[in-house]
Order: sequence, then structure tokens, then C-alpha cells
Amino acid sequence: MRISISRLTAAIAFASAFAASAPAMAQTTTVKYSNWLPAGQAMRVEVIEPWIAEVEKITNGRVKIDTLPKVVGTVPAQFDVARDGQADLVVFIPGYTPNRFDILEVAQLPFMGDDPERLAPVVDRFYRKTLASYNELKGVHPLSVYVVSPGQLFNRVRPIKTLADFKGLKIRSPQASATQALTLLSAVPVSKPVSETYELLSSGVLDGTFMPPESIPAFKLTDLVPYATIVPGAIYNTILILGINEDKWKSISQADRDAITKISGDAFARNIGRAYAKGDKAAFDTIRKAGRTVEMLSEPVVVEMKKVLQPIEKDWIEKARKKGVADPQKLIDQLRADFAAAK
Repeated sequence: MRISISRLTAAIAFASAFAASAPAMAQTTTVKYSNWLPAGQAMRVEVIEPWIAEVEKITNGRVKIDTLPKVVGTVPAQFDVARDGQADLVVFIPGYTPNRFDILEVAQLPFMGDDPERLAPVVDRFYRKTLASYNELKGVHPLSVYVVSPGQLFNRVRPIKTLADFKGLKIRSPQASATQALTLLSAVPVSKPVSETYELLSSGVLDGTFMPPESIPAFKLTDLVPYATIVPGAIYNTILILGINEDKWKSISQADRDAITKISGDAFARNIGRAYAKGDKAAFDTIRKAGRTVEMLSEPVVVEMKKVLQPIEKDWIEKARKKGVADPQKLIDQLRADFAAAK
């Protein structure tokens, strides 16, 4: 049987092209995720792990996220871990490294809001619309910028019913505005990451901690802090960022980046807020069933507290001006307006 040279040449060319393209079609980009969240923690179980599975699904397996067996580096250093490529994907807390992400701190100011399901997606949209241009996250692509539940006060010494009850308490602080708030309230701030809280409380180094209520059972602290204090409106919020090394992000195809972006951003943030709101309710149920005290500060005390904490906002305005923000007050007003309009 004869085969024409032209047809044979075409067949060989097709086979060669297919062989060359097959590895590319089958290639998987593996993203190394440095995880520091404990098993059972709401952000990890209800949002991050399902998101990781969804990334692989929507990219048809072309992007796979590999959760490393332990955190790379320290929890406060996670931004640098991602930027320097020690791991590809991280969750980091800008507030753990003061004087570095000053403009981002606008979302952490006192009394910005205490509803994470509404505030978290607002923060992501506000970052992209207003704050991204200041380029504080150079080297790390932010997949989602969000807040979790606001930190409330948990301590082992006494119920907090007046501002005088704060005096002298050694309280863990997660970020700059919380540290300043504790100082203004005559408490003693101790800047430590959440991962060290159990040891510091159990050893007596700390009297208490600022922490989202959901995290008290998650970090096994229920028995260590018998007194919970809720501040309506919240003394502070904490920004977290799901970030990926910029070069790693660019190595992923545009189509897959677009698909991942659609399930990240404010959608991811809203899922975080929803998980924490649910987790907070469950946490307070657990705390009350354990016979612990939960106090809500009265309105007159909150009004007094707002006056005492006013210097925090003024100081942030000065820091933001030094970082190139022409009208910092405008940012504060816009974020509060965005939150008020959110549903």
C-alpha cells in the first residue's frame, strides 16, 4: 500500500506537534502553601481548604495547592516568606510587623465595625479601589484582603465593666492600633502572635488577650480566660491577606489566574466573614456552657472609650500623610461610608 509523501509528511508533522504540546497540556503548577492555622479553626476548615479544592477544580488540575506539613518561618514573617519564595501562598497579618503597612491600618482603627460578614468584603473592595495604588504589598499578589471578627477582650483576672478595670492588665495585642488602645486604657500591651497565646496565658505571662471570639475554643483557651468582654463597634479589627508570590502568580496562565480571581477577592472575604460570625456564636455558646462570664460594655462606657481612643485615629492620619496619602481623613470617611452602605 502506497502513502503519498505529502500525506506522510503531514501525519509526521501532526504527531510531532501533538507530542510537543502534550507535556504543556498536562503540566501542573504546584503552589506551596505555608499554613499556620490549627486544625478545626474556622478560616482553615470552612474557607481556605474548600477554596484550595475549588482552585484545582476550576483549573482542571492545572493549578494544585500543596499544604506544607508545617509553617515556613514564623507567623509574623509570612509576608517575607511569600515575597522571597520560601513558600508560594500564605495568610499573613500586616499588623504583626508595625510601621511597615501603615496605610492598610485604616481598616484597623477603632469602631470601624463589628460585623465581619459585611465588613470583610468591603475591605477587599476598598483595598483594590483605593489602597492598592500605594503598593505596600510589592512582591506579593493579594488574592484577598479581609478582616475576621473584631478582637474582643478575654482575661483571667476580673470582669471588665468600666474603663478603670483595664488598668494594669497584661494583654496580648495583635497589631499597632490595639497596642495603642491598651496603652490609652492603662493596660499593659504585649505584642505577640496568636500562635503563642496559650503558652503565655498558661504560664501567667499574660493576664488576657485580644482575640476574635471564634478563636478562643480553636486555640484551646476557654479554660484559661474566664472573663469575656464585648465592646460594641469594636476597639479594633485585624486585616489578613491571602497572598501569593508575585512571580509564582505570573507563572500561572492568564485564563487560570482569571478563574482563581473570581473565587477570591471579596467573595473569599465574605466567606471568611460568614464563617467567623457563625464561629463567634458557637464560641460564646461554648464559653457560657463552660460557666464563663460574658459582659457587654454599656453604652455610656463605650462613649467614654471613644473619647479616650481618639488619638489613635489622629496618629494614623499623621502616619498616612508621611506615606504619601494626601487626604487620610477622606480614606477613613470613605471606608466608614462603604461599610454603612454594605448589605
